[in-house]
Amino acid sequence: ILTFDPSSVAANIDLGRCWCDVTGNACDINCCCDTDCDQADITSFDRCKESPISVDSQYCVQEEVILTDNSVYTSQKTQDGLFCIYKDNNQARNYYSIPDMINSLDTFNFYRDRYASFTYSPTVSADTTYAQFYKVGDPVFVVYEDLTSGYLTIPQGEPNCQSNNPVSYLVDQSFKCTRQMRTLDANSCENTPYLNASSYLTSVRIVKTPYLFTWIINGTEVTTPIPTTTTTTTTTTPAPTTVAVTTSNEQRSLYNNSYTMEFEMERVECVDGNGLVVGCSFNAPSFNTSHCNNAVLGVEYHITHDGSNGITRAGVRLLLGSIQASDLPLTQSYGSSFTSVNEVNKTITERSGNPGYIVGKPVRAGVLVQNSTLALGDRYAIVEDMYNLTIIRGSATGTCLTDSANREQINFGINMVSGCLIRFNLFNVSADQYCSAMQDTVIDAMEGVVDTLTRDDPTIQRRVATYGNSNPLVPGDWVQILRNAPTQTTAQDTTVTQEGPKCTISMGMHTEILYANTGALANPQPKIIGVSFKYEPKQDIIYTCAGTRCTAGNTDVDQSYEVRHSVTFIDASQPATGYVGEPPVFLAKVPYDFFYPFISSSTRTGLSSYLYLVIFIFLCSNVLS
Repeated sequence: ILTFDPSSVAANIDLGRCWCDVTGNACDINCCCDTDCDQADITSFDRCKESPISVDSQYCVQEEVILTDNSVYTSQKTQDGLFCIYKDNNQARNYYSIPDMINSLDTFNFYRDRYASFTYSPTVSADTTYAQFYKVGDPVFVVYEDLTSGYLTIPQGEPNCQSNNPVSYLVDQSFKCTRQMRTLDANSCENTPYLNASSYLTSVRIVKTPYLFTWIINGTEVTTPIPTTTTTTTTTTPAPTTVAVTTSNEQRSLYNNSYTMEFEMERVECVDGNGLVVGCSFNAPSFNTSHCNNAVLGVEYHITHDGSNGITRAGVRLLLGSIQASDLPLTQSYGSSFTSVNEVNKTITERSGNPGYIVGKPVRAGVLVQNSTLALGDRYAIVEDMYNLTIIRGSATGTCLTDSANREQINFGINMVSGCLIRFNLFNVSADQYCSAMQDTVIDAMEGVVDTLTRDDPTIQRRVATYGNSNPLVPGDWVQILRNAPTQTTAQDTTVTQEGPKCTISMGMHTEILYANTGALANPQPKIIGVSFKYEPKQDIIYTCAGTRCTAGNTDVDQSYEVRHSVTFIDASQPATGYVGEPPVFLAKVPYDFFYPFISSSTRTGLSSYLYLVIFIFLCSNVLS
């Protein structure tokens, strides 16, 4: 490296006397010390810029007069104040030393280590360490057949699915995302991974515990785990159960070992043509004319764990269905749930509050059923699996999704409104029955009724839990749903014309939920006290035949009718009852000889005693007047 001598700088002088001269070969305005300014320039200045730095070498200042010390100087006390420095004439103490130029890296590092308080220089990255067991919120690991490792993820996001969301240990999650599919044909149906159920559980194994990555390093088995600093909790990591470890250098596959396990097919359900969820078998997607059958609509990873000992079982629950081009873009649901091995044989009950409802938690609902026995007589209970309080939602094309799997859960305190299109035609329905069938379709869509028995049988009643922890075995804690269902359609509501029938029916429903706070004012517990289904007034619906398929006698033409469903929560809390105590009774008591000598004895209560008292009061009043 070529080095050259720098310009000489005189010591002990003020180098910045003309601090305002910042323009070379030009006169800076109002800078009187600028040598580029001649006398004519200086004459035109309105003022001369003053230096922002005031140098004062006098140090005799009484401490009592210093209110704010923002000086650049540091004062040091060397004695008790009898003497002080009036003026410092030592030039070396009034000016900085001239620093030398740094021409070597060693010299630079010496000054940096000596004077630097922090640095942005990159530090040496430590090797990746893994905990010996999962903790709550840790991402769950998986390994693939090609010996790569990663996280078990569940897609999420609207309007596009994002697959970078790892499953968190012991944290239940549920998401919906939309796949932006543009076309649906045999190739996209059968070769798209996220439509194929096998892509969610084959060629991948779940990692029971992260200890796997300290046991096998670069394919080599290590008998003594590498110490980790990620946690201070003491735990016993389970040893391998398949092969005994005899050496510290045994080769072992990262994919197939005792610390990984395959995913099990736990449950497969399908959505039939009526929108009902039924059991079915596992099949690969196949394209038939215009439908893609056995396409994945929902995936849930159900993981059984044993606390810090790790994962003991991993299952996959699938929901399959048939989709067509009108269902695009496709909405899928993904989720993960965890169950402890100690809870496998127990009935787990989800609460929406304890006892009061929590905002955002599901409103619990069910059906009142009766069970008669000779020993116990008639017993009643609430079965929550038979009915759920939901609101209708529409697909991407606006069509109402009436099946239970696609309805939106009603959550406490969340007001909602939804609208969609119900498609109906006269196929297999006579003209005089059209209006009645249409009204029943609207009612079932609004109330989420899965069968006619739930709607029509008076011995089975739908009810809603008053508290978030209401016991299904105590029917008194469940309030009955009140309905003002539309009246039965009559001949007056149906008019058959040449174009088709004209119906007078209700096309919307409003779910109103009354609740009131109970308990302490500082800790209110919401309680549902009433639920009502209110239908909109009837309106005229006309079957209008239009389009190229509209020919005489064609009853297979779909008609779209708009329906609306809303949910409103109404706070009916009563204020706390205030209580004011009765005012105290004033009891005036005086000594027994208070009226002496007017009353000679405290026990004497004759007429003369009262006479003396009257005379005394009369005399006192005259004196005061």
